[in-house]
Amino acid sequence: MEPLRRHPEGRALRAEVDLRKVARNLGRIRAAAGGRGVWGVVKADAYGHGAVPVGKALMEGGATGLAVSSLEEGLELRRGGVRGPVLVLGGLRPEAVPAASDEGLAVALVGPEHLEAYARLLPAHPLKLHLKLDTGMGRFGFLPSELGPCLPALKVLAPWIEGAMGHFATADDPDQGFAQRQRRVFEACLAQLRDGGIHPSQRHHGNSDACLRNLLGDDTHVRPGLALYGLTLVPEGRALGLEPALELVAEVARVKTVPAGTTVGYGRTFVAPHPLQIATLACGYADGYRRDLGNRAVVGFRGRTYPVVGRVSMDYLTVALPVEVPAAPGDPMVLYSGDPAAPHSLERVAASLGTIPYELTCALHRRITRRFFT
Repeated sequence: MEPLRRHPEGRALRAEVDLRKVARNLGRIRAAAGGRGVWGVVKADAYGHGAVPVGKALMEGGATGLAVSSLEEGLELRRGGVRGPVLVLGGLRPEAVPAASDEGLAVALVGPEHLEAYARLLPAHPLKLHLKLDTGMGRFGFLPSELGPCLPALKVLAPWIEGAMGHFATADDPDQGFAQRQRRVFEACLAQLRDGGIHPSQRHHGNSDACLRNLLGDDTHVRPGLALYGLTLVPEGRALGLEPALELVAEVARVKTVPAGTTVGYGRTFVAPHPLQIATLACGYADGYRRDLGNRAVVGFRGRTYPVVGRVSMDYLTVALPVEVPAAPGDPMVLYSGDPAAPHSLERVAASLGTIPYELTCALHRRITRRFFT
């Protein structure tokens, strides 16, 4: 990637997002899914990568449509110029149906609560529905025991029901027993719908790891999220060549040489053991860079890594450099690397915190500039 340009306000912190990698990941996932249609999940600002640019890249790459969590996220895509199919996974209250209809959004029907209201609204405010089935996640969706009693009401909505969907709870688990059980429940629910005269043209239960582990059954579509961004942790993802698409880069705001015994940051948790340089970067926990990475993370600079020292504060963090390393304000340092093997990769930083890499990307604040490569 080309060097950072100086920020006009003197604060340069950017998430560098390579949309070419997102497009390549889409192609590899689609191939792994046997050519099935792809609903690309871009909720939570595309897992922190930027929903509108990523959404456009996915649609240009051949995705069937985009999936979001809420009406607000769907409207953001529309305001950003995304015109393709958009599916709201979290369902909608009846009063939001007219707005969704006006924007041509599809909506997950997540339970029996609003069946009568939807039947009243859809003739005047039509939209496509994807019937959510709870096959074992335990959150949204019709339980198998609810489906039979709801069939008459669902039959009324049949003209608008485009899809049926579920969600795997353990597709990343080496033991696929529960995932296979969910698959059987899904197939049984589909059979019950068919017997009731409801025939969704789309069926999608598979998330990213289900695509990679061939848990797709007779589904017509898949619904990957994290794998699009190259962040899956299952070995099949690396074998497929999925590429992390994001790097977090910050310019040095100030650098100074300090003597041995100098303390750094709140609580004086770091004491310089010998003369060294302290580089201050304008990135902190308000930006989504975790406070507990102080004195444990490293950043990349000039082909090597150097430690983050002292506590990460709201707006700043500090890095220790040997005195002989040339560093100056404006020099870029990589906080999250796109190289999975790097010690400061998202995967390794997340592992050090006992979490998952997409929690880190989702936490990246919108005050961070996103810079896209196409």
